[in-house]
Amino acid sequence: MNSDALSPLAANDTATDDFAPLLELLSLRLADGQTCSEYDLLCWLQAPEQGVFRADALRDSLTMFRSHFILMHCLYRLQRQWATEQSALLDISALRICRQPWPQTSQSSTLAEHQPLAEYYLDLSQLNTGQDEVDELLRSFWQTMLQPEQEDQDIAELELSKPVTGADIRLQYRRLAMQHHPDRGGDVNRFRDIQAAFQRLKHRYS
Repeated sequence: MNSDALSPLAANDTATDDFAPLLELLSLRLADGQTCSEYDLLCWLQAPEQGVFRADALRDSLTMFRSHFILMHCLYRLQRQWATEQSALLDISALRICRQPWPQTSQSSTLAEHQPLAEYYLDLSQLNTGQDEVDELLRSFWQTMLQPEQEDQDIAELELSKPVTGADIRLQYRRLAMQHHPDRGGDVNRFRDIQAAFQRLKHRYS
C-alpha cells in the first residue's frame, strides 16, 4: 500500500521530516497557557481552519496511532525547544497539555523524568509500526487507562444507564452529537465531552 494513503496529514502538508507549520500552529495554540487534552488538539488540527490532519485521520487504529504519534512528536519537540531556550515548560500527557512559565529554579530533574517517553516520540522510525503492533498497543493503552469509574461517568455523560450495548452507545452518541453540535447552536464544551465519552466507550464495547 502507498505510504501516503496511510498518512493522517492533509495533502497540502509538508513532508514528514518537516513539521515546521505544525510546530508553529501548536506554539500559537498553547501560547495562552490554557490546559487542553490530546483529543482537543487532534480535533482542532482536523478543523478546516487548520487543515493539518485529514477529516478521516481517526478512522481506524493505524491512522489514529499515526495522528497521535505525529502530534506527540511535535509536542516533545516544542518541550525541548522551550526548555533549551528556558522560555517555558510544557506538561504533556493524554489528558493534560499545558504551557507554563519557565521557573526561576532548574527543572532538569523534571525534564529527565520524561526522557524515555520523549525519546520514543522523537524517533520518527516508530511511525513504521505495523497494524498488528498498533492494535496491541491500543489494547494495552485502553486496558490501563480506562478505570471502572470512568466507564460509569462516560455512560452517564451519554445519558444512558447499565446495561448497555455497543449499538446503544452508537445510537445515543449520534442523537446527542446532533442535538449538541455547535453548528446547531449547541454548547461546544458539552459536545466535546460527548465525543470524548463516546471514544472511550467505543473501545470498551467494540
